[in-house]
Amino acid sequence: MRISTFLPHVGVFGGVRRFIELGNSWSRMGHEVTLYHPGGEPPAWLPYRGQTRPLTDSASGRADLAITADPHTLEAFTAHRAGIHLYYCVIENDPGVAGARDVSARLAANSSALRRSLARRTRLPVLDGAGGINLDQFHPASAARRATPLRVLANGRRSRAKKGTDLILQAVRGLRRVPEFELVLFDHVDEHNRQDPRDGAPLSANARFVLNPTQDELVALYQSADVFIAAERKAGWCNTALEAMASGCAVVCTSSGTADFARNGDNALVTPRHPWFLRAALRRVLADGVLRGRFAAAGPPEAARWSWDRLAEKLLAQLGVAATRVVTS
Repeated sequence: MRISTFLPHVGVFGGVRRFIELGNSWSRMGHEVTLYHPGGEPPAWLPYRGQTRPLTDSASGRADLAITADPHTLEAFTAHRAGIHLYYCVIENDPGVAGARDVSARLAANSSALRRSLARRTRLPVLDGAGGINLDQFHPASAARRATPLRVLANGRRSRAKKGTDLILQAVRGLRRVPEFELVLFDHVDEHNRQDPRDGAPLSANARFVLNPTQDELVALYQSADVFIAAERKAGWCNTALEAMASGCAVVCTSSGTADFARNGDNALVTPRHPWFLRAALRRVLADGVLRGRFAAAGPPEAARWSWDRLAEKLLAQLGVAATRVVTS
């Protein structure tokens, strides 16, 4: 198949990763994948096996399947000649859905909860697009974790409405009667995300930021962390929580973006989105080494169910395309 994908840029964002990783999976299966975005250059932070071209070139291109998840590329996406147009919804109340429906694009969603919500809202079939983890990249490493202090890791993007980083900082400030620990927050600051998360951040003495980690540095952070905490709201798929789970972290999270893979008391602690509840869950997992160990062991097998290759095959199968053998070379 010829598959065209559309992005507003190729910066360090979870939604961008989704299309790079899916493009890599489809390329390994033998499909011809072209990624269109305004600059046209290959992504610098993650290897990409497909072609990349400027968004303006999409008007003269054609494909068997065209996919986008972003309203900013909707005009180019709808004008692109393709046998099937697929709008891949990755956030709640996505404004691009209405425009995609105007051109009879099929719909997919990146989590079961979002799929149900979108189906109710549109009264249309919605493909199962849940999943996404690079198991070659995110996995446990022996002897990567120190005995003390314990390390708690969190996404440091300061968006109270969605990411909940400040809620995590509030929860940490009130923690008492737990083993010694440090809180490490990571984020990227670049032209697509200019806000420095350190500005005005209510950091406790044991908290610090790591900005612009490379992919290898990000993997090392996960592998060295004992606990990962996420407090997202209105998320589609919480990439970071599953990456942490795959890396052998004990996970504390809200249900937003994690309901497909995080099961409270089984492989994670799933909590309401409030500092009091986040604090109680974090206290419990920090104080109980046996519980941390059980969650750490349960994470990688769960993550294995959600690989990019499985998702790539699942999406094509739902579109009536026969699964194609993955080429490993």
